[in-house]
Amino acid sequence: MTVRGKILLFAVVAVGLVAVLGGALYALATRGRLSTEQLFAMQEQNTLYGKLTGDAVWVPHTLLEAYGKGQELRGVLEAEQLRAEADFAHLRELVALEDMPESLTEDLSLVEEARRAHLGWMEHLESRVRLAGMDGEDRVLHESIDSFRMQVMPYLNKAWGKKRERLARHKRDRLEALRAGQVFGVTVPLVALGVVLTLAATLLITLRRSSLALLRGAARIGRGDFTTELPVKGKDEYATLARAFNRMTEELRDTVREKERLAKAEAESAEREMRRYNLLLEETVRQRTTELEEANAQLLFADRLVTVGQLAAGVGHEINNPLAFILGNLSYAREELERMQGAPSPLEREELLAALSEAHEGAERVKLLVQDLKMLARADDAVGGPVDLESVLRSASKMAAHEVRQRARVVMQTEGAPRAHGNAARLCQVFLNLIINAAHAIPPGQVEQNEIRLVARKGPDTRVLVEVSDSGCGIPAENLERIFRPFFTTKPAGVGSGLGLSVCQRIITMHGGDITVESQPGRGTTFRIALPVHTASESSEPGAMAA
Repeated sequence: MTVRGKILLFAVVAVGLVAVLGGALYALATRGRLSTEQLFAMQEQNTLYGKLTGDAVWVPHTLLEAYGKGQELRGVLEAEQLRAEADFAHLRELVALEDMPESLTEDLSLVEEARRAHLGWMEHLESRVRLAGMDGEDRVLHESIDSFRMQVMPYLNKAWGKKRERLARHKRDRLEALRAGQVFGVTVPLVALGVVLTLAATLLITLRRSSLALLRGAARIGRGDFTTELPVKGKDEYATLARAFNRMTEELRDTVREKERLAKAEAESAEREMRRYNLLLEETVRQRTTELEEANAQLLFADRLVTVGQLAAGVGHEINNPLAFILGNLSYAREELERMQGAPSPLEREELLAALSEAHEGAERVKLLVQDLKMLARADDAVGGPVDLESVLRSASKMAAHEVRQRARVVMQTEGAPRAHGNAARLCQVFLNLIINAAHAIPPGQVEQNEIRLVARKGPDTRVLVEVSDSGCGIPAENLERIFRPFFTTKPAGVGSGLGLSVCQRIITMHGGDITVESQPGRGTTFRIALPVHTASESSEPGAMAA
């Protein structure tokens, strides 16, 4: 079948399914309309039965009222009889509308019996009213109601009861039909949709398979495979195209063979020239390879020199501050000793001891700073114990005073901070680096407008938190993830080596803590350090803390 025939078949099936669905929906709508008409007819019959039952009171009351006014009773009675005849005639029409031939004769017979009994009861009612007059109004009403119950109600009740039973059955049947219609309304469209989708998928898959085969054949020819032949099946458009494609492939194959024959002859004549050129090329490649190897060795040597220079700059940067602090204290002690002629006073002795103690502390800092270059490769040992964070922060701020003095105010908030477990010298090195970095982030000259805040407080889960905040220039977002990498720095050449924060992170990790950073460009930076709180059990256990 051709592609056009397949598309036409799909269209015919789709239109046929739509027509079937439309016919089914029309049939359901027609049945629903007829069912509704029958239901309304039955309900109207119930109304008429109720109205005819009300004649037991209405007709006697009407005759008595006419008698009291002096009207002719016969005329009033005939009017009521005509009304009753009209009601029964309408009742017969409604029974005929029910469209139930199997019970139509019986229903009409019940209506006719009720009509005769009703009219007969009305005939006898006139004579009772005349005999009783107005004085016996209550007695006439009671007698007429009793006679209506005995003569008419049995027929009306029989017809009315059957109608109510049929009405209930009709409602039940209609509800079941509606439920079935709902199922039909859901199932049939789904089935039709499945059929349409299946036909569409079959058509599309067939067309796609044919198109892919054609494309694959064209791609093979494009790669130079002129032995490709497409399968020819049927007599559709694709088969015609495949035959034309195969003819084109055969012509291309013949053309290529001719060109190959000519090219082979030319290749044989040019082969000797190529050999000579290849020898020259090989010699040139060997020379260039030797030159590249020498250049690569020079680049590796230069890279090692840069690395050594960065390490030396880092060591100088890290040692400079504590070394200057040591020299300052030793100079002070020497001057004081030269000035003294005799034994120092207690106050002078205390000042000398304090200066020497601080110089000793600075020397220890230099020793630890030198060892910190090894932290990135291996661990060493440092004794751990309770650390007074207030004392450590105060000592670090003093050592960094020469960097901070012209840039910002130092604010400390350490009241109530528990003791941390670790090494005081190591932690002092961390805080000193952070304070100096904070000072470098603030331009000099506006001390009162800027501050470096040092906060120590109790944190969650038996930890103590230390925050070093500044109001400086902040750190760009793209650098936040790289500031802890070794040798990464944004400072100018000669100011920083990029080792400070990397060493700080290693020290904090060594203490079982962690360090994080928050920064907004132009609004400042906060380094937050979490350290374990020192406990009594740790105080009673002598030993070393792995660095």
